[in-house]
Amino acid sequence: MTKFIILALMLSMGQTSWAQIREFQTTRLNSTSGAGVASALSTEAAVLNPASSAFFAGSNFSYQSYSTTLQHESTQRALSNDDFSGRNKSQGLFISDQDGPVKGGFAYLTQDENSYQRKQMIIHSAAPVDDKTALGISYRYIQDKLPGFSRNHQSVGHQMTAGISRVIDDSTIIALVLTDPTRSRVGEERVTAGLQYAFASRFTLMADIGTQYTKDVKHKYVWKSALQLQLFDDFFFRGGAFNDNIRGQKGTSWGISWIGPKLGVEFAQKFTTQFTQHDYLYKDEGLIDTSLSAVLKL
Repeated sequence: MTKFIILALMLSMGQTSWAQIREFQTTRLNSTSGAGVASALSTEAAVLNPASSAFFAGSNFSYQSYSTTLQHESTQRALSNDDFSGRNKSQGLFISDQDGPVKGGFAYLTQDENSYQRKQMIIHSAAPVDDKTALGISYRYIQDKLPGFSRNHQSVGHQMTAGISRVIDDSTIIALVLTDPTRSRVGEERVTAGLQYAFASRFTLMADIGTQYTKDVKHKYVWKSALQLQLFDDFFFRGGAFNDNIRGQKGTSWGISWIGPKLGVEFAQKFTTQFTQHDYLYKDEGLIDTSLSAVLKL
């Protein structure tokens, strides 16, 4: 009941950003705890850094799915009669077309987590500035629905993201992403810097750091890091960790993938702990995201 009262107050105040839904993450991103802003990623360009599309050729289709379960349920939840929904599934369809001088793609995403629902349609494009630098931009149409409200009580928003990636040498890529620079959805504005560094022939390090730039950086920051090991020519193992001081969450992750000439399959799990009460999670509660995806190269 308390949750619904708070949500009703948000509606009456004309709040345009409901931050209850976490960012959609592909299986690859779940395996790296979300790190990878500086990685050259085709599918993830839609939700992470649109500039990375510029480094690819050809086209591909991807289906992403992950389910979420609650762990270490707080005693406060039962006292507040605030059950965590058993239906928690997110899905995404990604299409990338990277033929021609301007690369890009489209994504359709659905999220259902603790009865908070979000649908997104994303269009993104990128182009090289020179042999080592690319710029990209994406547009999101976002539709949120809160639990307990009818179809007519929805938040509809529009969001832009701009990214730049630069290849320093054969081992190093750096990137910068600006999310929602027009602040169309209050509370979701971010700036994130990323580094990818390959070493010892089969290891790749990824590190991202970001902040909600309209707030005090000391209190509104996020860091994510991951290590990838290439096994043979087409198998990859990844592990990651993150600390999100904006949402009060931290955790770890792991994942494996097989990437063939035409088909790829990925599996990942991410473990999240809430270290401050925020949105629909109580302190010390946890979430487990279990992800599976398939990629078809056209």
